[in-house]
Amino acid sequence: MADLNAGARVGSVSLGITVIALYGLFVALVTFGFGSYIYRTAWQADPIGTIAPQGSAEASHDIDNLLFILKREQDLERSKDVLTRDMQLLDKQVSSFDAQVNQSYAVIARAKAALTAEIDSTMADLSEFQFDLPGAGRSKFESVLVRMETETVFAAGTSENLAPDHEVRALLDVAAEGFEGSGADLDTKDRFTAMRTRAITRLDELSANVSAANAASHGVQAERKAVQNEIASLQGKWDGHQASIEALQVTLPVGSPARARLSALSLNIPIMPDVLMRLVSFPTIFLTLIVTIAAGGLGTVVAFSRRYYSSKHAATLTLSRLFVNVGEGIAAAIAIFLFSGAGMLALTQGGGTGNEVELSPYTVAFIAFLSGFMAEDAFASIQSAGKRIFKRDEPQGKAEIEAPEDDIALPAP
Repeated sequence: MADLNAGARVGSVSLGITVIALYGLFVALVTFGFGSYIYRTAWQADPIGTIAPQGSAEASHDIDNLLFILKREQDLERSKDVLTRDMQLLDKQVSSFDAQVNQSYAVIARAKAALTAEIDSTMADLSEFQFDLPGAGRSKFESVLVRMETETVFAAGTSENLAPDHEVRALLDVAAEGFEGSGADLDTKDRFTAMRTRAITRLDELSANVSAANAASHGVQAERKAVQNEIASLQGKWDGHQASIEALQVTLPVGSPARARLSALSLNIPIMPDVLMRLVSFPTIFLTLIVTIAAGGLGTVVAFSRRYYSSKHAATLTLSRLFVNVGEGIAAAIAIFLFSGAGMLALTQGGGTGNEVELSPYTVAFIAFLSGFMAEDAFASIQSAGKRIFKRDEPQGKAEIEAPEDDIALPAP
């Protein structure tokens, strides 16, 4: 028994919360719908006070055009903000690449310093073996060394200087050629061969380090250049958006009465941003439909809540019954809207010329509220109207069949 009571209390709380939520939803729709309708009709009735100042030849007082301009300007501003954030992030990447490039320069400097030290060490070793070379080999070695020091180009057919490590390799080859077939002692030849092998291995390793450091530096610089190009592209888009905004502001100048009045519609609601601006841009007949549906649902919720707090009907009302009733109330309100739009219910108002006669949202919304509040009566009226529309004419040309007489009176004798 206690579990049943607890379940009933939980169901009652859920039902109450749902009713309150539906109240808020339908009241907001009615408020926004009527507010947008009143705003739009007031603008159309008094466009003179909303046009841009004189001197702007392209200024327009058409509300749809001005709303499009303002909405487009806001979209461009938001796009500019996104582009600005993206460029700021890319600027941080460029700063990071700058730091990496500076580090790569330091790595290159260390690699070159190590290669230079190895070149100097190898040259010192060569200077020791220079005097061990035989006459012809020594003469050739000294001649090549002088040419490397004095000439700008070494090796026939080339147009650029040899790198320092290549010069050392060339001298090692010349010295090795001088020791071959000479009368130098075997110990000197062995020491030179070991030195040459060690020097070439070390030069290859250090040269590879320099090449790798240069390649890494070039890679970082290429990435930085790509990011800088991307920033330039985004900056071009940002400038294009700014130019478009300035062009739009020619039609709708900053500080004009129209902009001031339209800016009041810009409600930055997180769930539904610029809801008023979107609603005002709808045709009045669509706003009437929105208000009609909301009024029908509101009337249903009012009727349900009144029955809910009645001890006579409270036990039969459930959450599913609430949604079914709301659906029926909205359906009845839509039927009233269609019924009125079809001209079968006089709910119109004059808007100037004969072609501008439209449904009165106040009357339609009121009847829609009553349709939701008294759904059964509304459906009964709709059913009655339907019967009148689809009533068939009685068949014609059929002879009436009279009932036969029971007895035929005979004359008296």
